[in-house]
Amino acid sequence: MSTLIVFDIDGTLLRSVAPHQLAFHGALRDCGLEKIDSAWGGYAHHTDSWIFREVFRHNRGRFPDEAETQWFADRLHARFVEAAEHEKVEQVPGAAAFLRGLEASDGYTVAFATGGMSEVTAVKLALLEAPGPVATASDHTFREHVVREAIHQAGEGFDRVVCVGDGPWDVRAAVATGSEFIGIGESTEPFGTWFPRTHLFGSFDEIDPAADFSLVPPAGQVEAEPDADKAFTGRPARCVCWS
Repeated sequence: MSTLIVFDIDGTLLRSVAPHQLAFHGALRDCGLEKIDSAWGGYAHHTDSWIFREVFRHNRGRFPDEAETQWFADRLHARFVEAAEHEKVEQVPGAAAFLRGLEASDGYTVAFATGGMSEVTAVKLALLEAPGPVATASDHTFREHVVREAIHQAGEGFDRVVCVGDGPWDVRAAVATGSEFIGIGESTEPFGTWFPRTHLFGSFDEIDPAADFSLVPPAGQVEAEPDADKAFTGRPARCVCWS
């Protein structure tokens, strides 16, 4: 049986949420954006590109152009590197070893789907020395589309797809793509009271990737990502999520 495992990064493989959020907020300020709602979980799509565009639109009355988006991505990268130098970014226990084990197995393929921009994502994956297809918020603004992009890049013919993440947006994407799901964390609270404890792990040392992680939430427990039913084209620059 061939299995594709699609990993989120921040909070899933690396304890990088705090330095990323610090860098993200700083990069927004570097862009001259003063009106910033930092309740990041409240945005319709949990990606750097979507939130940047919404904050920019709220401040300037229009969406950023390509050059402005790239400038923001570069500032985010620089600020994250600076933040990581002051606060060492550690891996979630067992993450790197788990990735190496999957890489060495003929039955598994690894891909990454993250809400971070591509430049800052490269820094994080270098810490893990983790190869594989990578989809980021530089490709798509919808979180579900980022996950679909990672699956698209990995190719066809897999018997199962398993998503691994630490937030409700990861669960939404897994449900939307018909994937199994492994939750990373100490509590089911981020995923909902319905979330099965058998699918939750605080360390990768505890995970058997061959186990069944099918996820069937009760009706109404996982809301669809807004607008995520719009066509995913597999051509990031032309995808409707940028419209």
